[in-house]
Amino acid sequence: MQPSQQINLEKARALIVDDNAQSADILAGVLTSFGLRDLSRRTSAKEAQEELEYKPADLILTNAHLPEMDGYDLVRWLRREGGEAIRMTPVIVVTAHTRRTHVEKARDCGANFIITKPISPAVVLERILWVARSDRLFITCEAYAGPDRRWRNAGPPVEFPDGRRRDDGPAELSDDGGRNMSQDELDMLIKPQRSLV
Repeated sequence: MQPSQQINLEKARALIVDDNAQSADILAGVLTSFGLRDLSRRTSAKEAQEELEYKPADLILTNAHLPEMDGYDLVRWLRREGGEAIRMTPVIVVTAHTRRTHVEKARDCGANFIITKPISPAVVLERILWVARSDRLFITCEAYAGPDRRWRNAGPPVEFPDGRRRDDGPAELSDDGGRNMSQDELDMLIKPQRSLV
């Protein structure tokens, strides 16, 4: 890693929301290996909401599929109803189910990125770096609250200097029974796209 690519996570605070203890252990191990020391773990979205209301986090990693209230609903709550201190907190959704409908759901609820299980420390670090360096606007409107996914005359966002890959095909909607998507396919769905309007 080049010196210009280094970040210091020693003073950052992260929240992991996962009802699977083994999965939460893996995420915690990855984050602490990056120097993060202030780490909290919750097993439900409700517990995460309660904690965030009194102790904000700098980064949230949530499992998409949680009991009662899922990770998507947690992100939606954070973006729309969370207080000013937490509503723009970067959120990475972690899931084993990466069908297009799941990825679009993560994108549309306001998540910054989605990562597929089994996780790779390199992918986690790369997404954290992308979020840390992002100067994307935060959009709030009737239908959406979260990081801006549009770009026009200013060109692609800093974290995606080359824009979309040339070999990307047109987006097609599929039913929930489709195959799981690769991490590269996930990234292409969640990152900013050129606005057609």
